[in-house]
Amino acid sequence: MSRKRVDHDYTLRSMSNLMGERWKKVNDGGERSLIKAPSSGTPSSAAAASSSTTNTGDLERAARKQFQQDVTPAFVYVLAVFSALGGFLFGYDTGVISGAMLLLKRELDLSAMWQELLISSTVAAAALSALLGGFLNGLFGRRVCILLASFFFTVGGIVLSSAPGKEALLAGRLIVGVGLGIASMTVPVYIAEASPPHLRGQLVTVNTLFITGGQFTASLIDGAFSYMRRDGWRYMLGLSVLPAVLQFVGFLFLPESPRWLIQRGLTQKARRVLSQIRGNQNIDEEYDSIKNSIEEEEKDSGGDGPVIWRMLTYPPTRRALVVGCGLQMFQQLSGINTIM
Repeated sequence: MSRKRVDHDYTLRSMSNLMGERWKKVNDGGERSLIKAPSSGTPSSAAAASSSTTNTGDLERAARKQFQQDVTPAFVYVLAVFSALGGFLFGYDTGVISGAMLLLKRELDLSAMWQELLISSTVAAAALSALLGGFLNGLFGRRVCILLASFFFTVGGIVLSSAPGKEALLAGRLIVGVGLGIASMTVPVYIAEASPPHLRGQLVTVNTLFITGGQFTASLIDGAFSYMRRDGWRYMLGLSVLPAVLQFVGFLFLPESPRWLIQRGLTQKARRVLSQIRGNQNIDEEYDSIKNSIEEEEKDSGGDGPVIWRMLTYPPTRRALVVGCGLQMFQQLSGINTIM
């Protein structure tokens, strides 16, 4: 089997089409979509859709083949690491409270209700701010949202480390929760959009690795300061300021997501960013692929109701949505964050 044949068989688009054919037989040759049934257009419209799909697939294959052959610039890994500091802070701030609470309840004489408030307030604030994460990403961009999350992490850590009482602790935990929600919605998107196609999956998982690393570090910090008779919890909760400041300073010099720039019509700036994060590689194929993908999304979003409705009414995507959200829900209901 030639390399050209392999590239054709194993692109994301071709695999998606094969999965769609397993769920539904298409007899009219119309356009396939993950979130809507194929349209029964005229032969000319079907040919046009097929031609558009073929052209976009060729661009994607060309970009993927090129990136696999060229050396990935180290700057891409710098972007991924600085972005994943948001995941590290997520793991640290959700894990450190369990050890700090052992000292807090004794030193501040916390009731059971206040212990529950301090633990759950961060998760509640994160859930609410995560709902706004998508809107903020589209409005201000991924880079600005990560800077905003770092700012909340920093302010929250300072408030927690200097809190005179339980009310200030609650305020600090809420501030940190807002940062958690924004970071959890923004960091994976930014890494995915800044990564080359052949490394995208690997680099996105760096965020998950950093979350676990943050929880592990929180356990070490809890153990290190657990022997202090007074104010050990201040060091536990306040040390999160260090990676937050590091991420904030780093992103002052890092670029915006090229996909968001193209969406906002900033094409020249998007090309400069692509050249910066792709090194000496030819960016024309990837630029055209991103642009065509955005145009297809905008065209699909114009009809048949909201995207979320089409996802819920189309069986393949509804099943995937239920499984994905169900796994996340049951993971949180298990209470693993509090145990960590």
